[in-house]
Amino acid sequence: MEKKILFNATRTLKRAALLENKKIVELVVERPDEYRLVGNIYRGKVKSILPGIQAAFIDIGLEKCAFLHATDVDPSLLLDERDMSNDRFSSPTSSNRKRIARIPIEKVLSAGQEILVQVAKEPISSKGAKITTQISLAGRFLVLVPDTDFIGVSKKTHDFKKREKLKDIIAQIKPKGVGFIVRTIGLQVSETEFIKEIHLLLDEWKKAQSVALSGSGPKLVHQELGITTRVIRDIFSDDVTQVYVDEENDYREILGYLRSLSPDLCQRVIHYKENESLFDRFDIEKDLERLLKRKVWLKSGGYILIDRTEALVAIDVNTGRNIGKTNLEDTIFRTNLDAVSEICRQLRLRDIGGLIVVDFIDMRSPENRKKIENEMRKALDNDPTATAYTGLSKFCLMEITRKRVRPELQEFFTDVCHACQGLGWVFSAETVTGRIERDFKRLKVNEKDLILAVHPAVAAFLFKDDGLMKRNMERDFHCDLQVVEDEELDQDEYVLSTTTGLVLQDTSSKESKDIDA
Repeated sequence: MEKKILFNATRTLKRAALLENKKIVELVVERPDEYRLVGNIYRGKVKSILPGIQAAFIDIGLEKCAFLHATDVDPSLLLDERDMSNDRFSSPTSSNRKRIARIPIEKVLSAGQEILVQVAKEPISSKGAKITTQISLAGRFLVLVPDTDFIGVSKKTHDFKKREKLKDIIAQIKPKGVGFIVRTIGLQVSETEFIKEIHLLLDEWKKAQSVALSGSGPKLVHQELGITTRVIRDIFSDDVTQVYVDEENDYREILGYLRSLSPDLCQRVIHYKENESLFDRFDIEKDLERLLKRKVWLKSGGYILIDRTEALVAIDVNTGRNIGKTNLEDTIFRTNLDAVSEICRQLRLRDIGGLIVVDFIDMRSPENRKKIENEMRKALDNDPTATAYTGLSKFCLMEITRKRVRPELQEFFTDVCHACQGLGWVFSAETVTGRIERDFKRLKVNEKDLILAVHPAVAAFLFKDDGLMKRNMERDFHCDLQVVEDEELDQDEYVLSTTTGLVLQDTSSKESKDIDA
């Protein structure tokens, strides 16, 4: 399988895409002013304890208090004061890990207490971040678990001898009092590479401890890597043939990171300097335009519908234009089989988490039902995010759970629609501005004086910070841009024209048809 990673950066957005056989399967996005929190370590202060739900709310310095459940409390906090080490913040020991489930949280924590916590789940909708006191630091090959002697190996390998060999190697080179888990990407590396990363992770942990012990009150102690280095750390493995980067600073950041751990991979990193947009060059921008569409067409002519509710995501499989060639049962089976791979791709691409219910077209043949279950198992095994699923029910329904640690891309790219108050979605002003910039580049406009008609919300974003975004666009595209507010336009529509009346781009004039058809 051919794999590539693409990095695209603009002023409003950074995007990283993973391609498998020239098809996008994962997309990671980040805005410069909205960094992800998962992996960050904070010194927090207990604000309130709720015995009824065995949880506590912790002030970590964010707008909303973070949520800490009793099962995520470090077992070392359960020890009596006389058993505690001299360290102000300590981490778990394997001997008392099992005691946590038997002691109420109100006997473990008290209001005003300061504890060290790590964000395990991003704030989603109206909920604050979910945190844990069981700290870990992820590296490229290893994960450091402070104050334990635990050694683990990724479950992606079922070779018992290999697992034991890796454990022996780590046991010989690691210092006492710290544990390590070998990540999937570290299954093939040498002892020398392990030693390098152990030193780097230990230095990071010592810095975090030093920051945590200074001062008092809620405080950021350790910040997780940004999108560029994080994606390289987690995804760039030996089976990735090329990495394309279109922003020079990101290119230098990647090379600097790789030189310290995997210098042989530097030759696979390419600084993309062409005028054509990187995502257009690999023909994936169209896929991303369809990313939030409800309907996704299948190669067979069938389609799936993806709908979100508060409790779950419902996916419905339909035959659509697939009329088959032999009989109804075979047509239904082929459509369902085609849907399996696309459903799993959409789960990864849209970063859908939580409970997913798939309504396959009803099949009478037990053999066909079993084949669909087996194909789903194989497809989900390739998903790096933890998943679980049930067999097909008698109504041909399948339940899937997928770990959710961050908001879905739909929530990232859209705002609640003001017209329907949340029944639908509309592209946010930031997203629309990014689309305008990309269209500017595609059009290769030579006119100097231009008029851009946009929705008032988009205009407000362009004039934000004394019109910084507007000025940047004028400088990049060598033009004088007159921004006009047009309340008749939807928030995701715009019209670009010249002062002489020539329309260069009019997204509002497109027919309201499904672009997937």
